[in-house]
Amino acid sequence: MLRTLLTPLSSRFSATFPNTPHTINEEDDVSPEDFARDVLIELMRSSIAKLKDAQDVGSRLEVLEEIHRVAQQDACTKDVFREMDGFLVLINLLTTVDMGEPPTGQILEQLRLTFSILSAVLRQHTINMDYFRLRVGYENLSRALSASILSAPTQLQTLGLLISFAIQDFSLSDYYQPGRSDLPEIQTRLDVIRQPGGIQVLWDTLTDIPPEPRDATLQALECLTSKCLRNRAVLNNLNITSSLLRLLLVSPPDSRERRRIQKTLRRVLELGVSASEARLILQSIVLPDNRLHPDVLEIVRGTARSRWPTHISFMSPASLSFSHDGVKTLPHTGFTYMAWLWVEKFPTLGSQSLFAFDLDSTRLISLDVHPEGKLSFKSTAQEQPAIFPRALITKARWTHISLVHYTHRSLNPTIRLFIDGVFCDGLNWPYPKNPTNATSASYIIGDSTSGATMQWCLSNSYLISIPLDNELHRFIHHLGPKYAANFQSDELVKKLTYEASTSLNIHLFNLGSQTAASGLLKILKSGVGFGEDSVLFLLKPGVLAEDDGKFSDVPWDQPTQVSASEWKRRGDVMKIESHGFDYAVWKLGGAAVYLRLVQLASNPHELSRALGILTDGLRNSWQNSEDMEHLRGYDILNHLLRSKAHLINTTGFETLFEFFGLNFRSTDHSTIVNAVAYRAIALDFLLWSRTSPEIQRAHLEHFTILMQTSRYKRFNVKQRYHKMGIVRKFLFVLQTDLYQPTLLPALIDALRAVVEASFSPEETIKPLLSMIAANVHNDTGPSASPHSAISRIDHANQRERAEHVLSMLASLLCSSPQLLQKFAAAVPFTRICLLLLGDRPSTTVAVEVLRLVRTSIDVSQTFVRKFELVSGWIILKNVLPYAWNSDVHQVAFEILLDYKGDDKTIVRCPNIIPAIIASLHRGLQYTATDLSVILDTLSVEGTTPPVILREDLEDLLEAIIQLHSISISFKQVFKSAQVTQQFIETHLAFASAIKSLPEISQRVTSLMDKMCHFAIALALDPLVPEALQAELMEAAEDAQRALNPNVPSSPIDPKLVPARRMSRHRSSSSINSTGERAVQKSMQRLQDWRKTIMVSESKRLRRTAIDIRENQRQIAGLTDWVKIVTNERGLWANTTGEPQWKLDDTEGPYRVRKKLEPTFDHIINSKVDSTRHQGEAGDVELDVQSVINVEVPPWAESYELSSTETEDNWGDDDPEDKHRRVRHQLEPGDVIEAVTTVARVIGVDSSAGLLIFGRNNLYFLDGLVENDDGEVIDAHYAPRKLLFIPGSTVELDGRQGALRWSYDKVLNHSNRSFLFRDVGVEIYFQDSISLFLVFLDKKHRQLAHQRLSAVVQRRVSIEPQSSALLRSPGFPAIIGRVGAKVLSGLWPDELSTAQRKWQTREISNFTYLSILNQLSGRTPNDATQYPVFPWVIQDYTSTTLDLKCEETYRDLSKPMGALTDARRDAASTRYTNLESVEEKPFHYGTHFSSSMIVCHFMIRLQPFTNMFKTLQGGDWDLPDRLFTDVKKAYDSASRDIRGDVRELIPEFYNLPEFLENLANLDFGRQQSTNEKIHDVGLPPWAKQDTYLFVTLNREALESEHVSRHLHEWIDLIWGHKQRDPASLNVFHPLSYEGSIDLDKITDELEREATVGIIHNFGQTPKKLFQSPHPQRITQGTYTLPLTLQRGIVEDYRLLEQTRRATRDLGPEFPVRSIFLDSVGGIGALSMGVVPIPPYAEEQVEWYPRGGRSDEVRIVVDRKVVQIIESVPCNSIAFADGENMASGGNDHTVRLWKLVRSYGVPLRVTISHVMRGHKEPVICLAASRTWSIVVSGSKDGSAIVWDLNRGTYVASIWHGDDERHGVHLVAINESTGNIATCSQEKLCLHTVNARRITELQLRSTSILPSITSITFLEREYTAQGIIATAGSDGEIALRTWNTDDTPTGGKAEWKFRTLRELIVRKTGAGRGRDIQITSLKFIGEVLYHGQDDGKVYSWTIPEQP
Repeated sequence: MLRTLLTPLSSRFSATFPNTPHTINEEDDVSPEDFARDVLIELMRSSIAKLKDAQDVGSRLEVLEEIHRVAQQDACTKDVFREMDGFLVLINLLTTVDMGEPPTGQILEQLRLTFSILSAVLRQHTINMDYFRLRVGYENLSRALSASILSAPTQLQTLGLLISFAIQDFSLSDYYQPGRSDLPEIQTRLDVIRQPGGIQVLWDTLTDIPPEPRDATLQALECLTSKCLRNRAVLNNLNITSSLLRLLLVSPPDSRERRRIQKTLRRVLELGVSASEARLILQSIVLPDNRLHPDVLEIVRGTARSRWPTHISFMSPASLSFSHDGVKTLPHTGFTYMAWLWVEKFPTLGSQSLFAFDLDSTRLISLDVHPEGKLSFKSTAQEQPAIFPRALITKARWTHISLVHYTHRSLNPTIRLFIDGVFCDGLNWPYPKNPTNATSASYIIGDSTSGATMQWCLSNSYLISIPLDNELHRFIHHLGPKYAANFQSDELVKKLTYEASTSLNIHLFNLGSQTAASGLLKILKSGVGFGEDSVLFLLKPGVLAEDDGKFSDVPWDQPTQVSASEWKRRGDVMKIESHGFDYAVWKLGGAAVYLRLVQLASNPHELSRALGILTDGLRNSWQNSEDMEHLRGYDILNHLLRSKAHLINTTGFETLFEFFGLNFRSTDHSTIVNAVAYRAIALDFLLWSRTSPEIQRAHLEHFTILMQTSRYKRFNVKQRYHKMGIVRKFLFVLQTDLYQPTLLPALIDALRAVVEASFSPEETIKPLLSMIAANVHNDTGPSASPHSAISRIDHANQRERAEHVLSMLASLLCSSPQLLQKFAAAVPFTRICLLLLGDRPSTTVAVEVLRLVRTSIDVSQTFVRKFELVSGWIILKNVLPYAWNSDVHQVAFEILLDYKGDDKTIVRCPNIIPAIIASLHRGLQYTATDLSVILDTLSVEGTTPPVILREDLEDLLEAIIQLHSISISFKQVFKSAQVTQQFIETHLAFASAIKSLPEISQRVTSLMDKMCHFAIALALDPLVPEALQAELMEAAEDAQRALNPNVPSSPIDPKLVPARRMSRHRSSSSINSTGERAVQKSMQRLQDWRKTIMVSESKRLRRTAIDIRENQRQIAGLTDWVKIVTNERGLWANTTGEPQWKLDDTEGPYRVRKKLEPTFDHIINSKVDSTRHQGEAGDVELDVQSVINVEVPPWAESYELSSTETEDNWGDDDPEDKHRRVRHQLEPGDVIEAVTTVARVIGVDSSAGLLIFGRNNLYFLDGLVENDDGEVIDAHYAPRKLLFIPGSTVELDGRQGALRWSYDKVLNHSNRSFLFRDVGVEIYFQDSISLFLVFLDKKHRQLAHQRLSAVVQRRVSIEPQSSALLRSPGFPAIIGRVGAKVLSGLWPDELSTAQRKWQTREISNFTYLSILNQLSGRTPNDATQYPVFPWVIQDYTSTTLDLKCEETYRDLSKPMGALTDARRDAASTRYTNLESVEEKPFHYGTHFSSSMIVCHFMIRLQPFTNMFKTLQGGDWDLPDRLFTDVKKAYDSASRDIRGDVRELIPEFYNLPEFLENLANLDFGRQQSTNEKIHDVGLPPWAKQDTYLFVTLNREALESEHVSRHLHEWIDLIWGHKQRDPASLNVFHPLSYEGSIDLDKITDELEREATVGIIHNFGQTPKKLFQSPHPQRITQGTYTLPLTLQRGIVEDYRLLEQTRRATRDLGPEFPVRSIFLDSVGGIGALSMGVVPIPPYAEEQVEWYPRGGRSDEVRIVVDRKVVQIIESVPCNSIAFADGENMASGGNDHTVRLWKLVRSYGVPLRVTISHVMRGHKEPVICLAASRTWSIVVSGSKDGSAIVWDLNRGTYVASIWHGDDERHGVHLVAINESTGNIATCSQEKLCLHTVNARRITELQLRSTSILPSITSITFLEREYTAQGIIATAGSDGEIALRTWNTDDTPTGGKAEWKFRTLRELIVRKTGAGRGRDIQITSLKFIGEVLYHGQDDGKVYSWTIPEQP
C-alpha cells in the first residue's frame, strides 16, 4: 500500500541528491568488514522495500526494528536509506496511522520506532540532515503528525517523541506524562538541540494542545535556553519570537506561564532579532493610548543589550575547510591570520585546532587552543609546538586573535600574537618550508578529529598575505566582531563606536609623539594601507549560504570560480543569523525610535527603561550613533528630558552617565566616551536643576569623578573638556536662581574640581576673575522684566555667590604654588588683588585677598615690592579697616609675621602695619562714638561699613601690645616715624572722641588704659625716635585727662615742647605728602574699571541667556524626527486621520507646480511637553536696548582710562556681535558678509526674514529682522516700518525656519516688481525651489542684485552654455527632451529665440506660454502676478469632446469680455460713458487675472485655502459665489453680462487635485439646489474624472486649432493689443504698470485702499511685443517639430530592429542600463554598475565581485577612488550628476551627494537615510525634474520620497506577498507619471501617487513576466507610451485611455497595447530564448538590452 502512495512523492524528490553506489563485491578475497557492510546495505534495501509493502501494524513493527538496528551499525546504510526513499516512507507511515479507535501499544510503538529511525539516520550525517531539511521539509513532518497530536490518546506520546527527536535522547519520550514526580531530574537531561526542526514542529503544535502539555513545552523551552548558547541560537533562528510575544500579550498577568515566556523570550532575543520581529515587539510596546506596555518594555530593555554578530557555531568535532587548487604555498612575504571567536567550552583533553593550513596531506601550520585557554602554534619548521604563556582566551566573551608570522626579522620575534589588539607574546620561529610538488592547499577552521570537544563560535576570519603592523591590530579589534568587510574603505574610522573611538584616543594620548602614534593616526585618517589583493580569504558568516551541506563564499582572489570556493562542513557546524536589536531598530527608524520611547515615557520607571534602551541601542551601533547625530538627536533628547526632569531617578541618571562614559562600579575608569551627548545633556544645567536634589548632587559630583578621581583625568581635561567652556557654564549657573541655596556648596565643590583640573588663562582664570570682579562688590543688579533675557539672573545673591567663588579660587591658589604661578603669569596679579578688594570689601573678600597676598609673599620675595609699586599697601590701609574682624586679624598677622618659621614673632612684612593700625584707629573711633551718631552717619552715607566688634578690637590691641613685648623685630618697626606717628594720631583721636561722650563706659576705659599702656611702652622704647617719645608721653597724658578731667596733669619738661611742635608739624606735612591724592585717583580708576567689568559681565550674561533661548527654540522646532516613526509607513503609524495635502512649492518643468506634499499637521501637533515650564531661558524675550560700549577685561595691564580704548580684549567675545543670534544657522566655516531684512512673498502672504550672504552660502531665516542699529531681533518686536509689505498678511509668530543653499546651487535670479513697486527679486535654485523676496526699498534690492549677479556669473563661467531663461527653474528640463541644439540661441535673445522655437513646433504651446509668463514677471510665488493661461474650450455640455471641431474652441482673438454681442455692447458702453465724463476709460471693471481669481480657483488646495480666507477677511465667501462648476465658471467669464472676464491658471492643464476637495472642507450648500459643495463639477466629457479633464484640456491647448490661433490671444495679453480700445481690451487704469506708485502715498489708509484695489483689479503683465505676433507654422505633422518627419507616437507601426548590435558587453554581462554618454553615443552597463551622469567614465559599482557585498565603489576612469562600506545595496539611481539614491537589504533608501572639487577626487557623502519599507528595496528611480525618488520593495509597495527634503510622501501598493514585490519602477520626466511593476500587475500613477490604471499580469513563471519598463520622453504628447519587455523576448508598446468607459459612467483608464515587438534572434542567440534585460527610449529611438550583453535599437525608417 505504501508503495502506491510513494509514487507521486518519490517523483517530487527524485534526482535531488546524487546516489552513492553500493555494489556487492562477489570476489572471493573480499574482506570481512566489506562483506559485513555489503550485507547491511542489502538488509537496509530489502527492509525498506518490505516496509513499503507492509499491510498491518505488526509487520511494520518488525521491519522498523530491523531498519533501526541496521541504521545504527554502519553510516553507509544511512545513505541507502535516503536513496531508497526511506524518509518519504516514514512520512507516509506517520500520515497513515489509524486514529479511528484508541491506539494499541503497537501503534504507539510504531510511532516510537519511526522517530527513533528518523533520529538514527540523521545523527551525524550531514547529507541526510540537509536532504531532510531542504527536500523533505519539516513542514511535511508537521502535517504528518497533525492527527497524532490532535488525538488525545497519542498526543502526549507524540509530543514526547518530538522533543526526544530534537534532543536525540529518547529517554525523554515520557516527558509529557502527567503526574511525573521526577520532572526536575528529566529536565536536567534536556541538552543541546540537535534537530532544530523537531523543536519547530513542537512549537507549531503549541496552540493546538491543552494547557498542561503547553505549560510543559514552555517549561522545556525555558530549560533549553538556559542550557547553552547553541539552544538559544537555534530557537532564535527558528523565528518563534513573534509567537512567543503574542503568547505573552494574551497570557494572564503575573501567571507562571507569563513568567516562563518572559524568561524564554529574553534569552532567545539575546542572540538578536529580525526586523519583522523587532517591528512587532516595538509596536506592541506602545499601547493605543500612547502608554508603554510594562512587560514588553522590560523585554525590549533586555533585548537592547544584544551584541551578537552573525556567526558560525561549532559543536566539536566540527570544522570548515576550503580547498584552493590555485595555491601551492604560504605567502612568501609572511602572513597574518585574524579571527573573532567566542568560547563556551574549552577542550577537555589536549589541544584543539582553531586554524590550520594544509598542503595536500601535510599540515604546514596550526593555531591551537588548550584546555586552560592558552594558545599554541605548530608548524613544519619545528617539531615541538610553541605555547604562548601570556596569551589567554577568556570564556564567554568575544575575543579577537591575530597571529602574525614574518619570514625573518633580525631583532624582533618572527611570530607575534595579539589578543584584543594588544601584543601578548612573541617568539622567534622559522618560516615553514613548503613541500615540493604540492597540488592543492586547504584552509581549515575548527577541528573535526575525534575527541575534539570544544564548543565555540566564529564571527569573521581573515588570512592576509602580509604581516600587519602592530597598531593595526588594535584598530581592527576596535572595529568589533560585527565588522565583516575587507578594510578597503578610507572611512573606517566612522565604523568605530563611541567607546572604541575613545579607547583609541586615550591610547594615542598616552603615546604622545611616539612613532606608533603617527602610524595609528595615519590609519585613522587614511585607512589600513593594504590592498584587497592581500586578503587571501575572508570567511564572513553573514554571506555564507548554507545549502546542500556546503557553505559558499567568494574569496577576493577568486571572483568567478565559485566551484573552487566552497567551504565544506564537517561535523556539527551551524550558521547563526544574529542581527542585534540595534540593527533592526536602525532599519525601522533609527534613532527616532529610541527618542519616541523616551518621549512617551510617563513615569520614572518607564523613563529609566527607555533611556536604557536608547543608550544600549547607541552604545555599540555606529549606524544608530551616526543617525542620532544627523538628527541632532542629543539636542532633541535634552529637550525631551527637560520636560521629564522630575521623572529622572537614580537608575535613569546612572544609565545616562554610564553612556557618557562614567563607571560607577569603578570610578577611576571613568572618562567621557560620547563628547557630543555629554555636551548636549550633561552640561545642560537648566535640565539638571529641575531634577530632585539627590540627582542634582549626583550630577555635580560627577565632575569631581572625571577630573580628580579618574585615572584618565588628564585625557578628560585635555581632550574632552577642551573648548567646552565648562567654567563659563558654571559661572552662569552661579549667577542664576536655577539651584536652591542648599546646593551652593556642591556647586562650588564641582567648580573647584573643574578649575583645578583645567587651570588655563582663557578657559578658567579670566572668566573667573570677570565674574568675581563684576559681582563681589555689586549689591544690586539691573532691573529686568519678567520675560527678559536676564530674568533668571539671581541679582539678590550675586555678591554672596561671587564671594564663594573667590574663596574657592583663593583656596586653590593658596594650596598650590604651581597654580599660583600660572595665575600670576596669566594676569597682573597685584592689580587683580586691588580690583577684587575694592574700596568697601566684605570681610570675606578682605580675608581671601589677604590670603592671596600672604601666599604670594610666601612664594615670591619680590611680591612686597610689586605690591608697593601699585600703591597696594596704602590702599590696604584705606580699605582694610572697613572689613576688619577676627578672620582678617588672623590673616593680616600671618602677612606681618613669619608664621611658617620656627620663631613666629619675626616680622617679615612691616608694610601691613599701617593697615593694621588704621583698622585699630577705626575701631576705636566707633567704640568712642555715640550709637545715634553712628546710625545718622550710616544713613547719610548710604552704606553699611561693618563695625569692629569689641572682642575683635580688644584682641587686636592686645595682640599689638603682646607682640611688642616679645618681638624685637616688631619693636624695630616703630623706628619708622611714620608708623609711630600713625599710632600717636590714633591715640589722640581716641582721646578726643572720648571727651565728647556724655558717659564713659567701662569698655572704653579699659581700651584707653591699654592704649596708654602701649603708648608709654613705646615712649620708653629706645628704638623709637626721641622726638616721638615725647609725643607719645603727651598723648598718654591727654588720654588720662580725657578719662579723668579732674586729675591734675603731671609736669612736662619744657624742653620737649618745641620738639613736640616740630614733630607734629613734620608729621602733618608728611601725611599730606604721602600721595593721598594719588591714592584716591588710583582707587577711582579701580572703581571705574570695576564698573566697566560689571557692564561687560552683564552683557555676557545677557548673551548667554539669549544663546540658551535661541538654542532651545531651535531644538523645539526639530519635529521632523517624529514623522520618521509616525507617518503612514512608520513604525507607529498615526492613524487618527487622513493625511492633509498642500501644493508643494517645488517646481517641475516650465515652473509647473503639480506635486503635493503631506502636511502631517496631526504629527507635528503630537509633539509633547513643548509648552511646559514657561519662563525658562528658552521662553524669554529679547532685550534689545542698547548697552554701554566700553569694555575692559579685569586682567588688562593698565587701568588707566585710556585703556578702555584698547582693541585687545584677551579673547573676549565681541561685545557688539549683533548677528550672534543667527551664527548657529551658518554652515561650519562660513562667515556673514551681508545681511538685509526682506519679506518672502507666498501667494498673498509674506513672512519677514533675513537674507544673509555668507562667504560660501546663501541663507534665508524666517521670523528675524535687523533693527536700525543692525542688531538681529524677533520680527514680532520689530517696528512696523520694517515689516510693512503692502497687500500682504505678515506672519510674525510663525516657526523660525532656516533655508540655506551653497552658491553653486543658485541658478539665476530676476528682478521683480511687487504691487508695481520695483523692490523685489526672485531667486532660482538647483533644487527646483524659488524665493520671491521683497526689500525695504530699491537701494537694498540693488545691493542684493549685485551680489547675486556675481554669484551667478561665477556659475556661468563654469557652465557657459546656460542661459538666463534656462537657469530659471524647470527650463533646464527642455534640454533633456528637445536637445541642446534647439536652445542654443536662447542666450543672446531669449524672447525671440523662444518665439522662433514655438513657431517651428520645437516647444509646445504650454511651454511657450510659460516662457512668456516668466519673461513678463508672472510668477507662481505671487498671487497678484500669477501665470495666466487662456480658456481654449467653450464646449462644456457634450458627452464627448471633439477636438477636431472648431465649435469646440473659444475665440482666441477676442478677450473674455467680448465673446458675445451683449458683452461687447456693455463693454463699449462703459468705455464711452467714462470717456464722456473725462475719466480714464476702460471696458471692464474686473481683470483676467488677480489674486482673488487665483485663490477662487485654488480654494480647495492649501495654501490657497488660507489665502482665500485672508482675502475674504477670515471666512468663506457666499457658497453660490465659490468655484463649484467648470461650466458655470466659463459661462460667468464669457457669457454672463454681469459676470467676470477671468482667464485660467496653469493648474487647469496639469493639476487634477485642485478640482477635488481632498481635505473635506465644509463650503456650505448652494442656495438654489441645497446641494453640498464638494468637488468641482466637471463637464460630461470629463466622465467624472479630474485627471481626464486636465488631460483633455491640455490636449485642446496643444491642438492644431489652438496652435493656429494662439498668437491672437498673445497679442491681447502681451502684445500690441494690450490696451487696444478697438479690440475691447482696456482694463482698469490701476491694473497697468506705472499707474500707481505706493511709495508716494503717505497716508496709511489711502495706501491700504490702493493695495486692495490692486488685489481686486489685478495686474496686467508687462508688454512684450510691440507688433503683431507671428503665427505658428502648421504644415506637416503638427505634433512633431518642423524638422522631424516621423515619431514613435505617430508611426509606431513602422519600428524595426537594427540588424547589428549597437553595443556588445559580452555574453557573461547581461545589459542592465542603457544611457546616452557625454559625447552623444549609446552606452550600456551590466548588473551592479551605473554611470554617473553625464560622464560615462564615472561609475558607481556594487556587487563588484559578482557576489553579495555590502559596499559601494566609486570608479573614475576605471580606478576606484572611494569605497563605501556597510551599504547593503540592491539598486542605485541618479537624479542628476550631484544626487544619487540607493536601496538595499536593510529596507532603507539612502540619498547621497556627489562632491567635486578642483584637484580632489570625486567623493560621495550620505545626506539622508529614509525608512518605510518592511522588506528589502530592490529597485529605484529618481528624477531631478520632479524632485522625487521612487523605491520598490519586496513588501509589495513602492514609496515616493521627496528628493530635496529626504522625507516620505506617499505609497503605491501592489499587494502584501512576495508575488507583489515591486521589482521595476520608472518615472516619466515629462509628466511625472510613475510606473511600477510586480509579478502580478503593472501600475501607472501620477507624480502624487494617484492611481491612473493598472494591468493584471497573469504570470505563472518563476521569472517576472516584465523585466524592464521605460517611458517615451517628449515635452508633450497626447498619447503617452510605455514600453515593457519580458523574459520571453517580446516588447510591448502600450498606451492608456478611457475609450472603454461605459456610457454615463466614471472614466475607466485602461492600458491598451499598441504593438508587440518580437526581438530577432541573432548570432549565438538563435538557438535559445532571448531575455530582454533593459529598455530605454532615447529621443525617437527605442533601445533594448539582452541577457547576452547585446544592445539593439528600434528605429523608424526614413521616408524615401
